[in-house]
Amino acid sequence: MLKKADRAAAEKARLEAVDALKLLDTSPEERFDRITRIARQIFNVPVAEINLLDEFRQYTHSPQVPGESAASDRFDSFCHVAIESDEILVVSDATQDERFAAKGGVTGPRNIRFYAGRPLSIDGESRVGTLCLVDTQPRDLDDVQLRLLDDIGMWVERELRDSPGRLDAQEEPAGAGTALAEPALPPGEPVPAYAISGTSLPMRKVGGDFFAVRELDGGVELLVADVMGQGAAAEAIASTIRSRFEQYDGSDIAAAMQDANGTLSQDLRSVGTFATLVLARVDSKTGIVDYADAGHGLTIIVRADRGIERLESTGFPLGLLAAGAWDVRSSMLEPGDTLVSFTDGLLNLFDGTLASLTQIAELVRETSGPQALINRVSAMNRRSKARDDLTVVAVTRTA
Repeated sequence: MLKKADRAAAEKARLEAVDALKLLDTSPEERFDRITRIARQIFNVPVAEINLLDEFRQYTHSPQVPGESAASDRFDSFCHVAIESDEILVVSDATQDERFAAKGGVTGPRNIRFYAGRPLSIDGESRVGTLCLVDTQPRDLDDVQLRLLDDIGMWVERELRDSPGRLDAQEEPAGAGTALAEPALPPGEPVPAYAISGTSLPMRKVGGDFFAVRELDGGVELLVADVMGQGAAAEAIASTIRSRFEQYDGSDIAAAMQDANGTLSQDLRSVGTFATLVLARVDSKTGIVDYADAGHGLTIIVRADRGIERLESTGFPLGLLAAGAWDVRSSMLEPGDTLVSFTDGLLNLFDGTLASLTQIAELVRETSGPQALINRVSAMNRRSKARDDLTVVAVTRTA
């Protein structure tokens, strides 16, 4: 057991680590909200949270409920106990645990019974908060679920390491604001009645975002992916994913997702990373869009009549589960409509949340086609202090 002076020194270092993140009392961010959404779905719980703990408060960075305070009493929380250890804290039934039975979250309207908290650290020592699961019914986690919660916790930790406070303390990333443009289509004839363009803008010299577009018999296929993390390691994983999908013949989107996950999941899990992506095919004659989305959720269709349709996620990220299934859903591109798929680096040019989808749609309407859109986004990224890799690809049906 640590002596009192040692405990005080450890707590001081912990509070400094929390403060350095610059995330307390800040707005929601899609990069964290995506994680808590996925955690709720995987574990089938009503609540999954990312909480940061300062001296007196527990601050819920994700998800934040409009109209409700994101701050609560640290010492009345489960997370206050969870950060005392490196191990995942599981409370099967809080009413039967003397540490928690009298806490407000148990006796009050939240009616907490089950809690699982995975401590979060950015330096291997100071535990800044937790990724936690909460249910109003007693339950438990088996060994596979505990391993999965630990994996998702690593995802959160990587996002925390790329938080504004830590990036501000580092040198300007070597690739910030520079474009790594890729050809929208392989050399050859353009697809009749469609205009297509895209780019990848890494935060550093290389990154984990990428897109690919290719012409198939009777249609156009596009792939947009975002590997958790940045730099050379993420770029290497992205290259592996891209190579795998290049072997796909375009006939069965769901099978391609399942095959890629089965092939890549062991490699992804061995390095503690995941990939969100969307794979879509546009029928060049009818405009029908068939797609599967692996936890990405950042594809919209900007309608010529000023409507916006968001293509929802249809399954979990690649590498998160050894076996998974991805539904194939459909939409339609009418003449004048634009499909835009991107990574969350584009959200960060606005407010970092899904609320900025409306602003992105306006940007599409203000520009004269996909290439003009890509030029505008690239210029915006150069003017900003890039916080993340950014990839965007746009497909407009012109006739």
